[in-house]
Amino acid sequence: MMNKRKLLLSATAILLAASLPSWAQQYPTKPVKVLVPASPGTAIDVTARFFTERLSRKLGVPVIVENRDGAGGVVGLAAASRMPPDGYNLLFTGIPIYATPHVSETPVGFDPVKDFIPIARFNGAALAFVVPASSPYKTLQDLVRSMKTRVGDVTFSSGGSGSTSHMCTLLLNEMTQTTARHVPYKGNTPAVTDAVSGQVEFTCNSSVVVPLVKAGKLRALAVTSVQRWEELPDVPTVVEAGIPGYEISSWIGAMAPAGTPAPIVQRLSDEMVSIAQSPDFKEFCSKNTMFVDIVAYREFQASANAEAAKWKKLAQLTKQN
Repeated sequence: MMNKRKLLLSATAILLAASLPSWAQQYPTKPVKVLVPASPGTAIDVTARFFTERLSRKLGVPVIVENRDGAGGVVGLAAASRMPPDGYNLLFTGIPIYATPHVSETPVGFDPVKDFIPIARFNGAALAFVVPASSPYKTLQDLVRSMKTRVGDVTFSSGGSGSTSHMCTLLLNEMTQTTARHVPYKGNTPAVTDAVSGQVEFTCNSSVVVPLVKAGKLRALAVTSVQRWEELPDVPTVVEAGIPGYEISSWIGAMAPAGTPAPIVQRLSDEMVSIAQSPDFKEFCSKNTMFVDIVAYREFQASANAEAAKWKKLAQLTKQN
């Protein structure tokens, strides 16, 4: 009886294994939409467009980016959670998917773990603390001292509550026992623009600040990565600037609505990882001050709960600031 049962199970497994490839080969038969909960030109957007162009060739159908910005990404993320889980609706996202639900003043309408399936993660990016060129702050320690003496009065901008540009300042405040007044924007572009004009005293943002620093419109005080940036070699890391143990980086990856068939998720992960392993992607990341950080389907999925817990803990600092 046991041998017959084993044979039956083995035969079933063989049939399933044989059927999945033929079923997966039928996908896709129509265009695939990639929702980006950020504005054009942002790190997530340019990364998504790098992948969609190449993924379109691999899948043999158009892969189209749709930008859906607003409320620090909440609008796009909520819309993505309601997309049909058929493999034709994907999401490119980052840390905000896990942080935003815990900082939003109103319900966001989605659960970052239950409503999405991680497909793959591709790259990451550090940020830089920058101030207007006319700012009196010459070093990060100047800024920290000001936040200690002007408690809650020093202003900083971010791309929205729960964004990486928000989290990096909260971590700095936590590690230096300081506070600052948060001014959230609907995206990183206006947050950086108002830092240039002096409407806010500083911002912590991605590589979009590099051209402005080089043009003399912003002054970089420190970068949040472990190592200095090649594009700004004279700018110290936060650790070098006197905050031991500080490091924060964003990541960018693809997800799908919960319920998307596993064979489709696996195929998409395989195709995207293949793209991420190409020399072109390495060059793309280098030019955009990013680093390659490839995490495939199973590992990315397994880390979802830990990643959500990590950013929830940091996001809870907003209740104190």
